[in-house]
Parts: sequence; C-alpha cells; structure tokens
Amino acid sequence: MSHPSLYALYGHPLAASLAEQGFAVEACLVPEGERSKTLSMAARLYTRLARAGADRHSVLCALGGGVIGDLGGFVAATYMRGIPLVHLPTSLLAMVDSSIGGKTAVNHRLGKNLIGAFYPPRAVFTDVTLLASLPPREYRSGLSEGG
Repeated sequence: MSHPSLYALYGHPLAASLAEQGFAVEACLVPEGERSKTLSMAARLYTRLARAGADRHSVLCALGGGVIGDLGGFVAATYMRGIPLVHLPTSLLAMVDSSIGGKTAVNHRLGKNLIGAFYPPRAVFTDVTLLASLPPREYRSGLSEGG
C-alpha cells in the first residue's frame, strides 16, 4: 500500500520486480495525509485484501512515511488477526522511528492515534536515496526527531 504519488515514483518498479519473482502484487493506494488514518479507510483496505484473496501468508508492504506506516501496520495487525508486515519507509522520520517501533494506529474523531496496536514488522527496508525527494522541512523534522 502507498500514496498515489509515491507509488508512481517507487511502487511501480518494486511491483514489477516482485512480479518477475513470481509474487502476486495488489496495489492499494490511499490519499496522502492524516485524513486517511481512519477506521473507514482500514475497512476499505480489508475489503481490497479479502477480494484479492489475501490470507495469513500474504504480506502487506507499506511504502511511505508515517501515515502509511501507521495505517498499514494497523491493517496488517488486525486483518485475519495479523498478517506479515514489511515497511518500506520513504521519510527520514519513518526510517528512524515509526517503521521500527511497531506502533500502529488510526485516528478517531476524538483524537489522533486512539485506536491501535503494537505490531512489529517482519522486515524494514530503507533506502536513503529516497530522501532526496523530501522537502527540506520534512527532512529536518526527521533529523530532529531521530537525533
């Protein structure tokens, strides 16, 4: 799963590489921003996974920053009582904090990250060359959080 803009940059080549290796790939795209971290978006993703035939051996790959990591982790933790999760963080903050901490959550109308679980990923793959596409402010934010 990813955002449309990130998927266009990095997801297509990744999906093609996985398909060449014999893996079935289903791209699940969600809009950017905190507005996507909701139970209703999680429900849409559950539906996509079920329709694609995802089972307990399927892997959810979260390609993106903190929002994608939180939402993807929450969905992986709760779909079929937990399926493997792989983080592919694209922001510095996600690389040094959210992708490795196992914190997953969605927002509730009464507060941010009110519904969640601790669910560590099976793997985290970071590529620092992805940071070149970040705005300077977001890069600096990751430096201050990770330091």
